[in-house]
Amino acid sequence: MKNAFWLFLIISVCSCKPYTSVIRHALSEENVPYSKAVIANGLIYASGQLGINPQTNLLQPDLESQTRQVMDNLRILLEQHHSGMQHIIKVNLYLKDISQLQRVNEIYTGYLSERKPARTSVQINALPLGALIEIDCIALAK
Repeated sequence: MKNAFWLFLIISVCSCKPYTSVIRHALSEENVPYSKAVIANGLIYASGQLGINPQTNLLQPDLESQTRQVMDNLRILLEQHHSGMQHIIKVNLYLKDISQLQRVNEIYTGYLSERKPARTSVQINALPLGALIEIDCIALAK
C-alpha cells in the first residue's frame, strides 16, 4: 500500500503543469519581488492585498475602508483571470488588531457567496505601509 501511495505522489508531481505568474493587471506594482498572483493546476494563488486604492496608490485611512478596498482589489484580480469571489476556497486574513475581527467580518461576508471559504485569521505586529489589514486567497481558476 505504501508503494502505491508513493507511485501516486510521484505521478501527481510529475504531471503538474508549470505555473503561470500574473505579470500585469490593474493592480500591478513595479519592482516588487513577487507576483500579484500565480495560476497553477487550476488554482489562482493571490498575493496579500492591502487597502490601497489602485487609482491613487494611497492606503485608505481606516479599517473599514481598508477592508472594503482589500476585498475590491481581490475581486478585480480574480475577475481579470476569469474567476470571482464565489470561487475562493481559502483565505488568510492578517489584522493589526484581532479584536477588530467582528468589524472586518461584517464587511467581509458582504463580498462572499453562500459558500464560505476556509479561513485563517491572525494578529500580526505590523503590516507594510502601516496597513491595518491584509488578505490573500486561493481561488479556483476558470
